[in-house]
Amino acid sequence: MSGQDDLIRAAIGRLLAEKTGAPVISMREIVTELLARTGALLDESLQDLLLEMAEVRGMTVALDL
Repeated sequence: MSGQDDLIRAAIGRLLAEKTGAPVISMREIVTELLARTGALLDESLQDLLLEMAEVRGMTVALDL
């Protein structure tokens, strides 16, 4: 992973931690928040990482892009 990917990975973790207890989160909302925080869009591998990290936390991601 590149340094940018590490930054996005950490940002995903923080966003999911902020949403602890939410059964469903919006992919559109997460992507928008990550863009605002990091200036980068998620690529396919990072979207997969988001889905995996959310699943571990018991969250469902609404694919509303």
